[in-house]
Amino acid sequence: MNKIAILVDSSADITNEDAKTLGIHVIRMPLTINNEDVMETDGISDEDFIQKMKQGATVKTSQPLLGNLVMKWKELLQEYDGILFLPISSKLSGTYNSAVLASKEFDGKVCVVDTKMACCPLQYVAIDAIKMADKGYSLEEMKNKIENEIYMFACIVPETLTYLKNGGRISPAAAALGNLLKIIPILKVEDGYIDVSDKVRTTRKAYQAALEKVINVPNKEDYYWFVVHSDCEQLAQEYKVILHEKVNQDIQVKPIRAIIMAHTGPGTLGVGRLKKLNY
Repeated sequence: MNKIAILVDSSADITNEDAKTLGIHVIRMPLTINNEDVMETDGISDEDFIQKMKQGATVKTSQPLLGNLVMKWKELLQEYDGILFLPISSKLSGTYNSAVLASKEFDGKVCVVDTKMACCPLQYVAIDAIKMADKGYSLEEMKNKIENEIYMFACIVPETLTYLKNGGRISPAAAALGNLLKIIPILKVEDGYIDVSDKVRTTRKAYQAALEKVINVPNKEDYYWFVVHSDCEQLAQEYKVILHEKVNQDIQVKPIRAIIMAHTGPGTLGVGRLKKLNY
């Protein structure tokens, strides 16, 4: 049986400690904060990053440095027979396409998956991939199951439009008007894209609308359910209880870390579901 390494990038929102415990490998992604380059997690703590964002720092994200990624693959292949790389959705970053091109030099030992997702669902997929590898699935078999059988849907509610403006996602005029009128967008994450699903007045109405959109599915036991947040854990715990009452399933609460928070900002709350794999 081949020994397969499961690799994710920073968008999986996993700490080094949790990754080590779960047996997941991580390639970190760079951030530019006020024109200074740092490495996510390894170069700045979550607490310091949140403070910089609240202070109005200009933040930009980048895909993993290709040289670092290739080096990571070579390092892992000294111990493993193959690598399954689970990066952020190809529709949100150039990481997937760059990795596919680079993997051609590794004679089939590196398999890159278009996960069509980001954030904590990537952790679920990575854990499932470890279990599939233990059962003897090949790299291509795992890639096909993940790309063809997994479905993730989530709704994210930012506390303010300011960070979407800072990241260039909306215009300064639209952000100023939206904040003045207290218009809150509900962002949906589906099929690898992030798009505006709805706009409502007040964050509480947005949270409720997001919840209703996410739970609108039959056979709720067929999904993993989660609540994600950036710097608002008490609110996340409140909505964990509400979501549990709606779906009667286990609910995981996970923090949103720097790569995703750079675009949505502190105070963001999200709820979502991920279709479980059968293997």
